[in-house]
Amino acid sequence: MLAGLILVTSRPGPETPDSSIAAASENLPTPQLQFGHLTFNVESPHPAVSPFSTDTALHRLPGAIVFIGTGFPANNRMPDVAIAPSPDAVVFAVVLKGRARASQHGREEIIEQDHAVLMTTRDAGWHTSSRETQHMIVQIDRAALAIKVPNLSTWFMRALFLETQTLRLLMAHCQEAIDLDESAPTHLQHHVVADLCSLIAFLIIGWDNRSEASPPSSTRMLRLQAIKAAIETGLGNHGLSADTLAAAQKISPDYVRKLFREHGLSLSEYLLERRLALAHALLLDPLRADERIGKIADEAGFNDLSYFNRTFRRRYATSPSDLRRERKSST
Repeated sequence: MLAGLILVTSRPGPETPDSSIAAASENLPTPQLQFGHLTFNVESPHPAVSPFSTDTALHRLPGAIVFIGTGFPANNRMPDVAIAPSPDAVVFAVVLKGRARASQHGREEIIEQDHAVLMTTRDAGWHTSSRETQHMIVQIDRAALAIKVPNLSTWFMRALFLETQTLRLLMAHCQEAIDLDESAPTHLQHHVVADLCSLIAFLIIGWDNRSEASPPSSTRMLRLQAIKAAIETGLGNHGLSADTLAAAQKISPDYVRKLFREHGLSLSEYLLERRLALAHALLLDPLRADERIGKIADEAGFNDLSYFNRTFRRRYATSPSDLRRERKSST
């Protein structure tokens, strides 16, 4: 164990847009770190040696939480689902400076600088860091990452080395997520989360196939971003395809498909994910509560209502009509 640790225990906390940190005071004898749906009580047996402190940037998006900062000395116990229910998510924790130690699923790893580890939020474990440790952490929906990473469970608790170029790309995407204004449209927030998920999938899969895969170059990344921007503005176009996107970019359709495959997701899978995310946001929009579901599906790019209902239920574990009904009953 690293010296001078602060014990962190978890309990369910209130739902708030972002995480917050409250220092110890007369009304709050123990500092608390609120991370999404969970609140952590921070207890230090030797506060004079290792006082509670943190310098962080953190932001919560639909289906993701992004954190960059220097961690306080902490032994962060992952919640036990029987004691503290938590979202079914995974945590991709990168050590930017210093070192950390993690344990889960019967394995223990020392995470050196420029290395990452993948953990779950629903299984008991712990993650330690020292005052000098700088982290970059992405908590993301487990099901979304599992779509892109075959046999996802085999990647838990494996120390992954991140090459400089890919690490910089991940840092840029995380900073983009943190800088995103809270008033940004929901579909744009989903877009940023989808990019993060795709990049993490590439980092994982690419690490296992280093001789066959190379990190996406800045040129390819810029090209991919331009294509994704075109997709966002044209989701309602039923004719959106590799051919139409390639024609606009003056590249070949095969190259368009290759750019997406490099990020662990086919173009058709990405289009479906983005259209479902748009439909989900529109269905929750109170100003469109009386619109026909068929009209919303069409606006999101679906020309087959039964296919839309089927894929929507598979993605969100509820039907479009049930989602809207739950939204109305909660207001």
